[in-house]
Amino acid sequence: MSDAPQLKVLLIEDNVDHSFLVRSHLQAKGKYVCEIAESGEQGINWIQESPARFELVLLDYNLPGQNGLDILRRIQSINRNLPIIVITGLGSETVAVEIMKAGARDYVIKTGEYYKALHITIEQVMEKHKFEMLNLQLQKQLEEKASKDFLTGAFNRHKFSEIFDRELSSARRYKRPITVAMIDLDKFKEINDKFGHKMGDYALVCVSEILREQLRSSDVIARYGGDEFVVVMPETDKDQAKITCDRIFKALSVFNAKAQFPCPISFSIGIGSSTDGYGNLIEIADQDMYHQKHGKASSN
Repeated sequence: MSDAPQLKVLLIEDNVDHSFLVRSHLQAKGKYVCEIAESGEQGINWIQESPARFELVLLDYNLPGQNGLDILRRIQSINRNLPIIVITGLGSETVAVEIMKAGARDYVIKTGEYYKALHITIEQVMEKHKFEMLNLQLQKQLEEKASKDFLTGAFNRHKFSEIFDRELSSARRYKRPITVAMIDLDKFKEINDKFGHKMGDYALVCVSEILREQLRSSDVIARYGGDEFVVVMPETDKDQAKITCDRIFKALSVFNAKAQFPCPISFSIGIGSSTDGYGNLIEIADQDMYHQKHGKASSN
């Protein structure tokens, strides 16, 4: 027997004789471990309880009092990437084609010793499934790479605009608070001129890490320009945003106290909040940020 992991199969079949034949045949191959659910409801419950419990479903379409198409759709609503092979009675090929259009990967006609060829169908389905998952993973990686700033790992401006429009629409619709914060490094040109562009890049990386550590996972951080970041904080009003900004400045002070950079890093933060309305939040935050920055300059 191979040391390769066995494929975890769920067979949804109410007929005891058929389920015995299918499981016996598959497990004799040494490549499969097969669990049997005697109804669609039982199988669905198992998948809901543990979505990773099975890697493939064999679904008998003709279950008493249950609609095979409905069962298929319910399984897909739990785990759309779980491959399903439909087993249908003789003369039900039309039904099988219909259920495949709904998302099944293949079908087998329940006639003769159909169970003896099941492993061939399973291998073909799983081979195709493997490449589909690799393609999805590659597509996801490419999309993520295209949406991120290569230096800081924050979202880029294009992706930010897409996310912000969605979050703003949701906040408007449900009358929920939302806040935008603009963060701009102070005297960034001086850092580049004095220490070089590599250290300027490092300063941007440090700032993005400070922001990431102090913000929630639901907050969206993006590099908006050369030395400028933007943050969207859903479900956050102006007062809550000010508390968050205070926490960010304290984290910056801790960072500077550790002398991890050749000179102290400083930045200015401006906020625009739906507390004052949902329009022009980015522009309001940008104006507030420059007001903060000019206030620092006039006080020096």
